[in-house]
Amino acid sequence: MKTLLPLLAALSLTAALPKPRIKHLPVEGELEISVEDVPGVRWTAVQYHLAGKSSVGTLYPSVDGVWRHRADVAGSRSGKLKYTLIGQTNGEPVVTSGTVDTDSDDRGAVVVSPQERPRRGRTLVFRDDFNSLDTGAWEYEVSMYGGYNWEIQVYTNDPLNAFTRNGHLFLKPTLTADKFNESFLTTGVMDVRSIWGKCTNEDRYGCHREGRYGLLPPVMSAKLKSRKTVRFGYVCARARIPQGDWIWPAIWMLPQSSHYGQWPRSGEIDLMESRGNSVARAPDGNDHGRNEVGSTMHWGPDAGQNKFYLTHGERDDGSFSTQMHDYCVDWTQDHISITVDGHEVMRTGGNFWQKGGFGGSNPWAGGSHMAPFDQPFYLILNVAVGGTSGFFPDDWTYNSRKPWRDGSTKELEEFWAARHEWQPSWQGDMVAMEVDWVEMYQY
Repeated sequence: MKTLLPLLAALSLTAALPKPRIKHLPVEGELEISVEDVPGVRWTAVQYHLAGKSSVGTLYPSVDGVWRHRADVAGSRSGKLKYTLIGQTNGEPVVTSGTVDTDSDDRGAVVVSPQERPRRGRTLVFRDDFNSLDTGAWEYEVSMYGGYNWEIQVYTNDPLNAFTRNGHLFLKPTLTADKFNESFLTTGVMDVRSIWGKCTNEDRYGCHREGRYGLLPPVMSAKLKSRKTVRFGYVCARARIPQGDWIWPAIWMLPQSSHYGQWPRSGEIDLMESRGNSVARAPDGNDHGRNEVGSTMHWGPDAGQNKFYLTHGERDDGSFSTQMHDYCVDWTQDHISITVDGHEVMRTGGNFWQKGGFGGSNPWAGGSHMAPFDQPFYLILNVAVGGTSGFFPDDWTYNSRKPWRDGSTKELEEFWAARHEWQPSWQGDMVAMEVDWVEMYQY
């Protein structure tokens, strides 16, 4: 905080700027400090003093035109909060200070008039604060189908794998042997419909397998798909990524229907993917472990011409697996931009046929400038494990030995046989992807 004092002394206060809103959170001892967006102003920090304690926090933009900071103020949730908001406009500093009462009914009154702050052209489609797990809003995937990645997990609707606590959603991988027993993996029958009441995907033996013909999935996990969709909009999720070797979490979007054909013709938008390993170092020396998240779009006339590498970006931060971060996509009729905590990671315009330099028949010829990204998409939250598609490349160096090789036909057996190597990295709920909230807006 001391480093801000010379800056604050040199800055003049700006009139007619909003007061922050103060919100008590379900999590014990936490407050949310938020401030309305002002056209041309980028908020960067909030300095605040409450019950004899002073703090400085970063303000992050959200999809509803609000900048937020969450604070652990255990033992001091009530009283007068003195604040200083710090921002920039056209490269010049903007500062405003004041006091709000955290117990007042009128806390957070905004002094910017509607004329000064035009309404954004966004309509809220869906928001979930995860005070409960609403199956009217989310659909479980329940299947052993591991995609064409041949992932290791079975997705279930078991409360071991998907649950809420203190306003957060947890998607947690667990060991199948802990629910059944170890011999079940080799002698049991995993009839998904019988065990979990339904099966949502029969592809790749997704509904029924017998252990005598090959090891049953040694990990149970969760995957949720939003029932709401957007076509051009702003979608955001605030989440903490998992810790644990070979864990593969993702926040992503797929089209409601394959309007332009099978994947990747109809597109895919990945707001966030990561690897749970503490180290995943490529031959060039770059570490792509859990200190890094990636954002990617997949598109092309067929899987062999997926030009995802033209629309991919990464961001590093040592706190992705210990703290909440905001993963957002701004999807318009002119561009798609993916941000992490307000920092742009990937941006692209349209004309994907020309962008990819493809030949032959254009499957998107009948679509718009943004085709195939001009159809309704839904949001997906999931935690996968392993896979043979190259997401965990064979030639990288990891903190523990990779038990299988891409293309292996014994991936599950090799993964489970090496559990004494990776299991120590799976600690409690830290293996879960923890989601604070999601928002979906339509343009």
